[in-house]
Amino acid sequence: MKLIWLSYPMSTTAPRPPAIPAPSVSEFQSIEKDGANVQFLQCYNHTGTHLDTAAHVLPDGASIVEFAPEELVYRKIKVIDLTGTPDDTVVTPELLEPWFTEPSDTDALLVRFGVEDRRKNDHARFSNHCPGFSIPAAEYIHQKMPHLRMIGTDVPSIACIHSLEETMKAHNAFFEKASTPHFIIIEEMKLDTDLSRVKTMLVSPWMHEDMNCGPCVIWAQCE
Repeated sequence: MKLIWLSYPMSTTAPRPPAIPAPSVSEFQSIEKDGANVQFLQCYNHTGTHLDTAAHVLPDGASIVEFAPEELVYRKIKVIDLTGTPDDTVVTPELLEPWFTEPSDTDALLVRFGVEDRRKNDHARFSNHCPGFSIPAAEYIHQKMPHLRMIGTDVPSIACIHSLEETMKAHNAFFEKASTPHFIIIEEMKLDTDLSRVKTMLVSPWMHEDMNCGPCVIWAQCE
């Protein structure tokens, strides 16, 4: 058995969506003065690898503290590799059709666009020109995967930043069409590995009773 990370460590220098300010870390106490190091971390809850719950876009949507631990474990995982998709592409059902031959019992879908190099070396391109999903694409995915509980992708948002007005509501479609109110979207995942080996995936979110969604750590068990 091998365990791998499918999330990035949070960083003050990593790229992020245009509307999200950078996180910051400052020293509060030190070993020299206080006997222990204590730091102050400030960040917005859509920073780095993070999950969206329905409460992100729906007034009465579920927040992360309402999830049971077993609802964040996934064993029926499908991977779609769309590496090479042009910048600013709005994903449509037609682009997804080759990956779906019939409905499945998948509970977690990972969509890789292969953007890890631009995340490392071209922050502006990563933040502003990654692909995103259309509303029909979200509806099509649920139609083909009626038991889906999670979709994760390596781009900074499920919406295409370049076509935000058209694609932001894809969040709503993913949540509203899901068979469970405890559906999650994970953005900015670390998918630069052989995902065919992944057999079990576990999502560990930050848990705060006043936070509807937020950063998370993801690990996977590989064969």
